[in-house]
Amino acid sequence: MLNVKQRQMNLKFLNFYYKNIDGIEGAGTKEAYKKFQKEYGLAVDGIYGKNTDTKLISVIKDIQTKIGTNPDGVAGNNTIAKCKEYQSKNGLAPDGICGSNTRAKLNSNGLSWDNIKHFKKSEFTCKCGCGLNNINLKVVEIADQIREHFGKPCIVNSGCRCTSHNKKVGGVANSRHLSGKAIDLYFQGVSGNTLLSYTKQLVNQGKLRYTYLIGGNAVHIDIL
Repeated sequence: MLNVKQRQMNLKFLNFYYKNIDGIEGAGTKEAYKKFQKEYGLAVDGIYGKNTDTKLISVIKDIQTKIGTNPDGVAGNNTIAKCKEYQSKNGLAPDGICGSNTRAKLNSNGLSWDNIKHFKKSEFTCKCGCGLNNINLKVVEIADQIREHFGKPCIVNSGCRCTSHNKKVGGVANSRHLSGKAIDLYFQGVSGNTLLSYTKQLVNQGKLRYTYLIGGNAVHIDIL
């Protein structure tokens, strides 16, 4: 398990921790645990247990691999330097902090609709008729994988949402549907529990941030 200083380094790199890296598990560190836990679909208790440790190391290793540095699970000086290089090359502020914008860029690099086999962009347009379609190709790519796994037509209940439509359907104020990072979907002939079992595997693999059952047969999936 990471020591407190290593946790602080990682959480600061991900823009969840803003104080000094002092190795002391104070209120600021525990608050950072909660922010990380909420972002990655873990129990938000502010306690650094096994699940939080495993997820934090996994997230850092994934980023390190993508930016081309040794995936040791600790965001040290070399990781920060490589992050700055990546940010400079990709039109991002080169601050060495792998915040939400940098993570989104890392997760979507190289993707286009040519990579998507089973879906059309129009399937994810806001259902209210406003025309909003800011769907993130990374979450569509994962939906494509799910569709490939089950080998059946997939129905998209909800993709992008404008603020008014999100409110109308009872979505939370910070719903990832607003930023195009969430999809609600189902398959005819596939039970909700069977579908959820598979999407939970994708969460454990770090491909999805969160998933849950909606009604009887549909599931929600979302990414960072």
